[in-house]
Amino acid sequence: MRTNGWLRVSMGRQVGLSIVEIMIALLLGSLLTTGMIQIFTSNSQSFRTTEASARSQESARMSVDMLARALRNAGYFGCFPVNGVVNNLDTGHKDYDASLHDFRTEGIFSDAASRPAEAATGTDWFLVSGLRSGGMNMHAISQINAASFDVNERGDLDSGDVIMVSDCNNGDIFEVTNVQQGGGNGSTINVVANSGHLNDFSGNAPPGCNSNSNCLSAVYPTGAQVLIPYNETYFIGTGASGGRALFVIDSRRNPGNPIELVDGVEDMRVRYGVGTAENGVTNWETNTASISDWNTVIAAEISLLVRAGPDNLLDETMELCFPYWSDCSGGNNYTASDNGLYRAYSFTTALRNRI
Repeated sequence: MRTNGWLRVSMGRQVGLSIVEIMIALLLGSLLTTGMIQIFTSNSQSFRTTEASARSQESARMSVDMLARALRNAGYFGCFPVNGVVNNLDTGHKDYDASLHDFRTEGIFSDAASRPAEAATGTDWFLVSGLRSGGMNMHAISQINAASFDVNERGDLDSGDVIMVSDCNNGDIFEVTNVQQGGGNGSTINVVANSGHLNDFSGNAPPGCNSNSNCLSAVYPTGAQVLIPYNETYFIGTGASGGRALFVIDSRRNPGNPIELVDGVEDMRVRYGVGTAENGVTNWETNTASISDWNTVIAAEISLLVRAGPDNLLDETMELCFPYWSDCSGGNNYTASDNGLYRAYSFTTALRNRI
């Protein structure tokens, strides 16, 4: 109806929502919010678990790679002298340290008396030894009988290093007292080993040596190998993060000071394959006291327990079979100490220089 030119519209009275409608809306909103929170929490937990699993695998991969390489190379002594090796180091000197200077020929070794003080209680450890070449050879016009000679290149050789020279017939171990530019066209490095400190050449008298010279035990030809002995000790200790980690003590590069290699490695167990190259492994030993001759160890099995993620990552503590050679037919034998993610990894490798 039109009145005075205006259209008058009759509208009904507006009313609000009822209490029932509000409660239904709140319920639906709560259900949607709860669902979204659950999805977010689930995705977040899945991401944390996946990240921890990836970190665990990464730690295991790096540990296995380093340990396997160390074990495979254990016992490499170059062309080992048929007449044996003369050790010219003075074992009675105050600076002589068996863990740094003792030339071990077993290749692999582990006993209670030599256990690193930093090793975590209940974990295993092992020492590998051998020689590194570095591509260095004796370089001279004539044969060498004195402990001062030229080499074709320096590598990382430095004063204070303990080295061995070998021509497959004879070998000498001594301490380098000086490394300097060589003679001739300047392309060689001169290695000097004077008497004193750790060196004692007094018992050597090769042909052409006079009583006033620092002489090696034999006369060496040009091309004789110059090799660097090493001992590397691998064990589980407390890392910078406060948790356990894999460590190494390198007798040459960082003597006496443990180097943290991989964080998160909780435990390491080792068993040794005893046998011969002809017959293979005839017995696996976990008790190192039962190994009377370490030269009969031709293989090793390593079982690693790796931890990743925060303490409260999982809803409950994990149970695992560790080490892997355990008899777990009646159930897992290891219970974690917290709710972090734990994984067991294992590998077997031969000591290739024994087989």
